[in-house]
Amino acid sequence: MRLSWILNAAKGGRQLLVNCESQATGHRVMRIREKTQDKLEFLHVDPWIDQEVLYKEIRKIKTLEKQKVRELHLGRVV
Repeated sequence: MRLSWILNAAKGGRQLLVNCESQATGHRVMRIREKTQDKLEFLHVDPWIDQEVLYKEIRKIKTLEKQKVRELHLGRVV
């Protein structure tokens, strides 16, 4: 019984790669968020106008598992 509880908890811990769009210009960036969180909204500098603007999540790109997230981060560094 405990093993099934752990496996279900691991499924809920997945992360999502999402696309976020600037509310001022339409510039897009990708971010990683937990599957259980609400949609992302954050302030970030928009390179097109060089000002801090609100970005909102517009769509999910793919579901990531913990090993794939590590590989994704290593791929960015190399």
